[in-house]
Amino acid sequence: MQTKTARFKLQDREVNPPSHSMRCSKRKMVVFRMFLRASIVAVIVVVSVTYGNFGEAFKRNINIPTSDTNCYIRNQGTSTITHGAAASEIEAKPKKIAEDAHQDHRRYSSEVRHIAFLKVHKCASSTMLNIFYRFGYKRELNFVLPTKSNYIHMIQRKGVISLVPPPAMSGYDILCNHVRRFNKKQFSRFLPPDTKYIAIVREPFKRMYSAFNFYRNLLHYPILRQVGGLDPFQTYLDDIAAFESKWGHRSFTNNAMARDFGFPTKDYRNISKFETYLEKLDQQFHLVMVSEMFYESLVLLRRLLKWSMEDVIFLTINAHEHKAVAMNASSEDIKPFLALDRILYDHYLTRLEEQIVSEGPDFHNELQYFKGLNSKVTELCNARNTTTKLLSFGANDWHGDFNITLYDCDLLGKQEIMFLNLVRREQIERVNKYGANKSYFQ
Repeated sequence: MQTKTARFKLQDREVNPPSHSMRCSKRKMVVFRMFLRASIVAVIVVVSVTYGNFGEAFKRNINIPTSDTNCYIRNQGTSTITHGAAASEIEAKPKKIAEDAHQDHRRYSSEVRHIAFLKVHKCASSTMLNIFYRFGYKRELNFVLPTKSNYIHMIQRKGVISLVPPPAMSGYDILCNHVRRFNKKQFSRFLPPDTKYIAIVREPFKRMYSAFNFYRNLLHYPILRQVGGLDPFQTYLDDIAAFESKWGHRSFTNNAMARDFGFPTKDYRNISKFETYLEKLDQQFHLVMVSEMFYESLVLLRRLLKWSMEDVIFLTINAHEHKAVAMNASSEDIKPFLALDRILYDHYLTRLEEQIVSEGPDFHNELQYFKGLNSKVTELCNARNTTTKLLSFGANDWHGDFNITLYDCDLLGKQEIMFLNLVRREQIERVNKYGANKSYFQ
């Protein structure tokens, strides 16, 4: 039926040709359409040239390499591969333009966003990781993150991407995940020159005991499961030299803090060399926190980074209860396996105390206020079936007005791997949207 109608109209046009006025009207319409199309093309050309010039000027101003931005990222836990669009196929908008335009709060103008945190094992480092994740997640900052697992392999082969790249037109802001060893040269390859370097230490025997129980009883590491008896830790202490000799560089207990700070295991008996190495660390780290003085350390951290107090609020993450064990001071067998960690800890404990004194008397006022504030937040977040939905804190010398909601409690209590997966997923989405800056892997 439709075919017949079409033929009928065609025949009608042939039999009854249009009048002169109708032909003129159609010619005018054709001319108008041609003019309209030419105008649209001209506008597109002008906009393209203008935007291209702006983009090139922006790249020159922030000194970002104009490398190929095509990115391939294997999604965690799946076999699918997501393809990030190339720079020529996507409008690579700088991620911070819109963000900075809305950050008119005074405290954002000077806060430090480039941070390297050495995650020393079993030193309240998971709690610290939550603080850094939370800070960066709220601001859409870029983390140095492995594409899978939670360990960063700092040595990158050319052209191989084992880290989630930052989006195009941007770089990395924060490195806080596990690394095998600290190496300032490797860290600085990914982070800007103005990065603040932070670490944390813990009383060596407590750290040894915590590590032994965590890696043996919770993670079930085979080398530690070999230690038996009614009290495995005591069994280990009774024959510590035999166990440590057997484990070698795989040990989780033998001067493990010194190893995390990058001191080579082959030089563990060279005390003088370690003391020289410690002087080098002093030049590299702006703050080394102490687990036993955690609140004091966080106040110093807040001041160093010029953060608001709400940014350093915390809930204890990944803590495990163990029976109290005291080190036998007369046990000469234990001392070699804690010697470097003891020097490291005592050094940074003294340094922290000196930093506190240099802050002046108002430090202790801030400390007491922070303890009270954190206690209120902990009470809210730990309460079950609470009718209180938020806490409000008015502005003072240490922070502006802010609220703590149940959503904040969720972030505060988020475990390490869950938070890692969250920030990794968000960063991959930004890379897929804007393209990737692959200059770090060339």
